[in-house]
Amino acid sequence: MNPRPPKRRGPRLILTQGDPEGIGPELLLHVAAAGALEEGDRVVADRSVLRRLATHLGTEWGDRGFEAIEPLIVRVPGVSRSLGQVAALTHAVDLVLEDPDGHALVTAPIDKARCRDEGFEHPGHTEYLAHRAGVEEYAMLMVGPRLRVVLATIHVPLRAVAELLTNGAIATAGRLLATALDEHFGIPRPRIGVLGLNPHAGERGLLGHEERDVIAPAVHALQSWAEESQRPYSFVGPMAADTAFPLHAGGEYDGLVAMYHDQGLGPFKLLHMSDGVNMTLGLPFMRTSPDHGTARDIAGLGLANPASMLAAVALARGRLPRARRD
Repeated sequence: MNPRPPKRRGPRLILTQGDPEGIGPELLLHVAAAGALEEGDRVVADRSVLRRLATHLGTEWGDRGFEAIEPLIVRVPGVSRSLGQVAALTHAVDLVLEDPDGHALVTAPIDKARCRDEGFEHPGHTEYLAHRAGVEEYAMLMVGPRLRVVLATIHVPLRAVAELLTNGAIATAGRLLATALDEHFGIPRPRIGVLGLNPHAGERGLLGHEERDVIAPAVHALQSWAEESQRPYSFVGPMAADTAFPLHAGGEYDGLVAMYHDQGLGPFKLLHMSDGVNMTLGLPFMRTSPDHGTARDIAGLGLANPASMLAAVALARGRLPRARRD
C-alpha cells in the first residue's frame, strides 16, 4: 500500500524528471524518500524509469522513495512509451500555467545538447520558461545561505558578453534582484553590489571601457529608479568581482549583479555546490532548480547528493535558506 503524502503546507509543486539518463530521477527518489513531497504535488516523470532505478539501486531509501512518489506521477498526454526531458518539461509548464499563483515549478537538470536534438530551441530552462510565461524581463538568480547572485547575461558565449551587456540588461537584473530580496526574502532595505566586467572593474579605463560606458550608467539608473519609486534600495558599483564576493559573503551586501554566467556561478558554487538553488525571477510563478548539472557519469550509482534538490523544493515552498558562517 502506497503511503499518503503529508498535507500541503505551501504551494502545490510540479516536479520534473530532467534528463532521464542523468541524476534527475535519482534526485526525485531522494526527495520523496525524505518526505519532502506533499499532498497535491505532482511529478512529471517516466514511471518505468523510476521503478527500474529503485530496483537497480536496491536501497531502502530508493524503495521508499518510489512508493511515496508513484501516486504523484502524472500521465503526459500523447506519450505512450518513454518520456523525454523536453516532453516532461513542456507538460509540467502546462500544469503550472493552469494556476500560476497556486503552483511552483521545481526542475531537475536537463541535458541542453540532448534537448536541442529533441527540438528544444532555447539555451536553457530560464529562457524557455520566460517564453512560455510571455515575460520579457527575467533573470537567473542563484540562492544560497550566504550568497545571492543574479546574472545580467545568461547562457551566451563569453565572446558575446560585451556586445549583449547593455544598460537595460543590467538594470533589469538589478531591479528584479532588489524586488526579490525585499518581497520574497524579507530584506526590506537591500544593498546590492554591481560587478564590473573587466579585471579590477576596468582600472579606470586601462583594462576596458564597459564599466564607464555601460555599467556605471546602469548603476546610476538603478539608484534613480529606487529613489523615484521611493524604495529603500541601494546599488553600488561597478565593483571588482574578486573583492565583491568576499564582502557579500561577509554580509556587507545582500546580493550581487554579475555580468556573465561564470563570473557569478564560479564563486557561488565554491560555497554552495551542495546547497545552492537556481531561481528564475520575473515569472508569474515560482521556479527553482538545483544548481548543478545532469552528472551522467554517476547516474544510477546511488552517489548523487540530493541536498541542492531538497533546497530547491524548500525554497519553492517559501522556506528560505538559513544563513550560515563557515
